[in-house]
Amino acid sequence: MPAKLDEYLARNDSLDSIARNWEDHWQRASELVLPRRSDFTVTHAKGEVRRLQAVDTTAILANELLAAGMHGMMTNPASKWFTLKITEEEFNEQGIVKEWLEKVALRIFAEMNGPNAAFSTHVHEFYLDLTGFGTAVMFIGSNDITGDLSFSARSLAECRIAENSDGRADTVYRKFQFNARQIFQKWGKKSGKTVLDAYEKKQFDKSFKILHAVQPRADFNRNKKTRANMPIASVYINLDDRHIIEEGGFHENPYIAARWMKVAGETYGRGPGLDTLPDTMMLQEVVKTVLKAAQKAVDPPLQVPDDGFINPVRTVPGGLNFRRPGADRIEVFPTSNKLNIGLELIQSIQTRIREGFFIDQLQLQQGPQMTATEVLQRTEEKLRLLGPVLGRLQAEMLGPMIQRVFGILARAGRLPEPPPELEGVDYEIEYVSPLARAQKQVEANSLLRVFEIGGPILQISPQSADVINGDKTLRWLADLFGLPSTLQNSEEAVTQKRQEQAQREQQAAALQAADVGAGALEKMSKAARA
Repeated sequence: MPAKLDEYLARNDSLDSIARNWEDHWQRASELVLPRRSDFTVTHAKGEVRRLQAVDTTAILANELLAAGMHGMMTNPASKWFTLKITEEEFNEQGIVKEWLEKVALRIFAEMNGPNAAFSTHVHEFYLDLTGFGTAVMFIGSNDITGDLSFSARSLAECRIAENSDGRADTVYRKFQFNARQIFQKWGKKSGKTVLDAYEKKQFDKSFKILHAVQPRADFNRNKKTRANMPIASVYINLDDRHIIEEGGFHENPYIAARWMKVAGETYGRGPGLDTLPDTMMLQEVVKTVLKAAQKAVDPPLQVPDDGFINPVRTVPGGLNFRRPGADRIEVFPTSNKLNIGLELIQSIQTRIREGFFIDQLQLQQGPQMTATEVLQRTEEKLRLLGPVLGRLQAEMLGPMIQRVFGILARAGRLPEPPPELEGVDYEIEYVSPLARAQKQVEANSLLRVFEIGGPILQISPQSADVINGDKTLRWLADLFGLPSTLQNSEEAVTQKRQEQAQREQQAAALQAADVGAGALEKMSKAARA
């Protein structure tokens, strides 16, 4: 145990030294972009008044808007934003398989958006960190009593991350504070001597530093079903008395660490908050200068008579400057009236900041009236500009999140039983959020162009329509636009329906032929009698 403890503490010190270079950036960005998270190099007491460092709140509002937009476009709680598919394509065409996959996806979606999971609340906090600092961390667990999912966005100031050889963040060390009562409630007599002493003395609110180390386990016995033999190691350490409180593990990594985008070789990401930080800092200084100029224009400094003494010139708003002897009038001290230059400069910087936060992509600009089709096309074009970010978030956030939730619900028996055909078959995640669909719908526009340009050819040669498989094209469009499988007929149902239709047509043709034959016989009999 001491050897393991030293290993974890040494790794924690190493991760701290790497993150120390970033803390100054995060602190400066938090003060101007996300003030309530400004605890990186400055420690605030609980309930302490946090003085707002920003004079202009353009970056703060832009960050809020971008985070809300990402939430609505990627993980909207009002609409399903992912589906499940079987890796082997032939299984996906079977009706019973498609039905089961949709039931599982709906179950996962319902559990994630349940009242006790708090997914919507914490994923918004996650997006705020992601857009503001470029790196965000979330913990996904389950309630030990009810079994409900539990999401919790963790402050970046508490977390340190490390990557594996593939560039994925697979290690998270989180330092946080618990009081003696909280530690005793969670771990009881395993809490350590200092905690137990404080609890026995009824010092319930005494705080202790806790380290939660989560990283892949190098070696473990897969046949043993114990927490100490799981792929992901989990260790809680009381840093105040260097005591390992609990050592366990997880089937999947409970921490989701995502980056907006990052430089090769760096561990932590960079987001719009850091990218626009120079403009944000310059905007504060320009606004201060313009405010001073506006104060001078509204309450200008004055020149007043004096007995012969000339004092330093005061150019502050309302300042008094004593003139030369003999002057007997109070006059306004001449100041610059070029406020429009400062306002134009402010507007220019604000526009750059909003563009850095993709606000022009998230909002439709005022302009001439457009048709519904044109609005959809412009919206899709803007959303496609966020494609590089979407790709990284699917790999580092959405994919691991769904896999973690699927594992928790499957082990708890809260998912529908799979059909026998799917035993041992792998599944994959397909994203159908508005942002993901916008990336894919370029292909639908290509199909539309084919029909537009090929229309005259079909008029000249109608048999050319046989080139396009209508059934597959329509199913492809249904999947592309996220049409539920419950609204689609399976291939078996379509085949049966067409067979029944063919039989009805054959019966109708036979009846018609019989009527024609009967009519002919009647005519022949009449002719014979005649």
